[in-house]
Formats: sequence, C-alpha cells, structure tokens
Amino acid sequence: MNYSHSYQKQSGVVLIISLIMLVLLTLIGVTSMQVTGLEEKMAGNMKSNNLAFQSAETALREGEGWLATQPAEPAIDSVNVWGFNAMDPSAIDSTPWWFDSVRDATWWSANAVQSTASLEGFPAGNTNKPYHITEFKHFASDTLVIGTNNPPPGINYYQVTAKGTGSNGQSRQLVQSITAMRF
Repeated sequence: MNYSHSYQKQSGVVLIISLIMLVLLTLIGVTSMQVTGLEEKMAGNMKSNNLAFQSAETALREGEGWLATQPAEPAIDSVNVWGFNAMDPSAIDSTPWWFDSVRDATWWSANAVQSTASLEGFPAGNTNKPYHITEFKHFASDTLVIGTNNPPPGINYYQVTAKGTGSNGQSRQLVQSITAMRF
C-alpha cells in the first residue's frame, strides 16, 4: 500500500475550513459579549428606574400622612399646601405644571417638601432625595344650604404630587394621588 500518494492529493482544505470555523466562533464570542454588556446596562437602568419609583412613592405616602395628621384644615401658604395649579406659569397652556421643562431639581428643592425618609438601595451620600407638593384641589359641601355664617360641613380634596430620582440621577418618576379629608 502506498500512503505517500494520498498525501500528495491533499491541498489544505482542512486548514481553510478550520480558519473559517475559528472566525465564526470569534464573531459569535464578540457578539455575545456585546449583548451581555447591553443587558447589564438595561438591568442597571431598570434598577435605577425602580428606585426612582419607590422613592417617589415614599414621598407621596409621606405627604398623604402629613395631611392625615393635621387637626384642622391647613392654610394654603405655598410652603406645605399650595393652591391648585398655583405653580403653573401659564394658565392657557395645556401642559400640566409638573411636566414643564423648568421643573428641574433646583426648582423642586426650592418649592417642594423634601422627604425625611431614609431610602434603602441608594448609594451612601446620595443627594437625590424625593420631594412632594400638596395642592388644595377643591371643597365639596355636604349640604345645599347657603347663606349661613358658619362654613358648611364637607370634604376637602388635595392633590399630592411626588417626584423621585433614581440612584444614577437620570431616572425620574412622578406619582400623584387625590386625598379626601374631612376637618
């Protein structure tokens, strides 16, 4: 049997196929690393967005709790309770005040009540504290009698708006509730 003859007919096809397979495996590896990096960024953003929502919810509950502890109707003083839409610079536009572009972190820190709750999950020294604003919405009387000197019994409606910021400082969440109080 002559083995030297079969070696002469091989022309390096195995080497070419091996190099093509190596290139394909390299491309698959690089693509999977890019996908993993993207998924890690998405998970971080989702965590920050979730923390922003939780901090806004904390501030909202704090604002509602403050209203519930008031023994009498709180005064509309632009500190603890604002008049409804008092912060809207233009009453004719259709954009609610909380969506105006001028409502940045500086505005919220100057005009809203900062939450005093400790927020778990945030990095130490986090300055992204949540804020809330309480607005007097309207009064609904229990009676149809008019003309008495005493204010009629009824229900006061308040709108509490809270803003939370995530741990990366870019995720922001706004939540609102309407609270009915009888004083």
